[in-house]
Amino acid sequence: MKTTLIAILAIVLTSCRLTETTDKGSVQNTKTTPTQESTYMAEQIKIDGLQSALTKLENGQTEFQFIGITSNGTDCIYFMPENGKFNIDYEAMELDQVPYIDKLKRFADSKHFKSVMTTYGNTPQYESDQKAAVIHIETNSSLGDVAKLGEQIESEIFRNNANTVYEIVP
Repeated sequence: MKTTLIAILAIVLTSCRLTETTDKGSVQNTKTTPTQESTYMAEQIKIDGLQSALTKLENGQTEFQFIGITSNGTDCIYFMPENGKFNIDYEAMELDQVPYIDKLKRFADSKHFKSVMTTYGNTPQYESDQKAAVIHIETNSSLGDVAKLGEQIESEIFRNNANTVYEIVP
């Protein structure tokens, strides 16, 4: 199961950077030509809706076995359920995301969470001889606690606020 999850993540984690929000709130795949344009409406929440989104995940009401939130692609964090608890992942696909790996490592250390550097085998969108880095923060938190941690990360690390609108990804 863990191998399946990693394979899905290798494909899907890039979704934060493969989509672009239009002014009407729809999301367009930026890898298509105008004649191949694919538009769909991503579910949008403010941070106070994260716990509800995580409840859907926990109840198996999501397309994948994890969800992420992002307001701009850079602040994309993923919530990874494991054995009834939740962990958080962050992948640096773009160069502007790389400094956040260290910030998230310091955040994890300050909360006494174990963090592990890994990769899902994705090629970053910047020049590098390595695959895109992923920080996996082992919070082993309950749904309510990880929702609070997500809010804290988005606020403290990415400087978002209660009015920030997030898309649920993938």
